[in-house]
Amino acid sequence: MTLFGSAQQVLKTRMQDQAEQGLGPLHLRALCLCLRNPGGTQQQVVQSMGRDKGQVARLIRELEERHFLVRTPDERDRRVWRLTVTPEGEEKCQWFSAIEAQLATDMLGGIGAEKREQLAQLLNELRARIGVVGEDE
Repeated sequence: MTLFGSAQQVLKTRMQDQAEQGLGPLHLRALCLCLRNPGGTQQQVVQSMGRDKGQVARLIRELEERHFLVRTPDERDRRVWRLTVTPEGEEKCQWFSAIEAQLATDMLGGIGAEKREQLAQLLNELRARIGVVGEDE
């Protein structure tokens, strides 16, 4: 398993250990993206996450079913849905961010500041090289 796959698996396990069945990291990343962009559209989530429309539509629907997100029609264009995170969704984003932060601490805690800076630079170079447009950090 790759480093990224291992980190993803640890993240999923920690989420399950803390009793959040049925939601994966993608759900929570989409939800937190909506929290950072109140009133954004589903299409903006598609573009930011680099996922297909069908997958994002499913994620959004499942978040809405759990009352973490509300979709409302745009006032000017009824084909467009505006996404708003509920108070329960905000709590879930805080919970997820804490799990991600703890995972980062566990992974990088024993590495000195200089090596962490080198790693950050290398990862930024790799991101630029593959043309990934990611979420805000």
